[in-house]
Amino acid sequence: MPEKFIMGNAIEGESYVGKTTAIEKIKNIENIKERDIIVVPEYSVIGRLPSFPRMDIDSIKKSIQQMIDLEKKRTDVLAKNLSQKPFASVVFDRGPISCIAFEYAAERNGYKGAALWIAEAFQKEIENKNIIIPGGMIFLTADKGFIEERKVSSLASGHGRIIDFLQDGNVIKTLNEVFKAFGDFLPKQLFLTLDTGNKNPQEVGAEVLQFIKGQPADVMDNVPNFVEYANSLIKNK
Repeated sequence: MPEKFIMGNAIEGESYVGKTTAIEKIKNIENIKERDIIVVPEYSVIGRLPSFPRMDIDSIKKSIQQMIDLEKKRTDVLAKNLSQKPFASVVFDRGPISCIAFEYAAERNGYKGAALWIAEAFQKEIENKNIIIPGGMIFLTADKGFIEERKVSSLASGHGRIIDFLQDGNVIKTLNEVFKAFGDFLPKQLFLTLDTGNKNPQEVGAEVLQFIKGQPADVMDNVPNFVEYANSLIKNK
């Protein structure tokens, strides 16, 4: 396991906004070799996600532990890759903020959720150095028309349909508000909002890479306070 437990950037945003496409373009940009980038796969690629909706407190606690276990598996994958590419830039396809945002959106939209609980769980694992988390965040946005076009294209390509909860307009609005709010908890060098709807994928990848390469090395030294962040969401609910 590496000594540093905060590194890299998470690509965040609603479903079909172009996160995975942006990551693929980063790896293929001119003068950037595959060995220079490590991509931490999205949670569902690492293992099975918890069932949803949850019916009671026990099932929520079980779901939270499942997400923590998936994060530990992602950390194992990252640590192995870092042993082979110690100087690579690290990009996470989603991170803990997605998990907190999901729980908060559930609470706000008629389901059982536990934003503070999962924030506390992540914070504990960070303090115990059991997981590696992203220090920065690139928040991708786009208008509804662009999202719908990408959704149709994704389904036509054989990709699975996301759960109905994540397609609900009020849920999407809440998720995007939560992603945006995390910018207040990060240094400005570690948070970027990027509209993917008015750029081609190559341009998106180039801007993301430019943002990553421009970050000072010492700016990743501070641990994000997920508990404080979750409390701020609940306070403003």
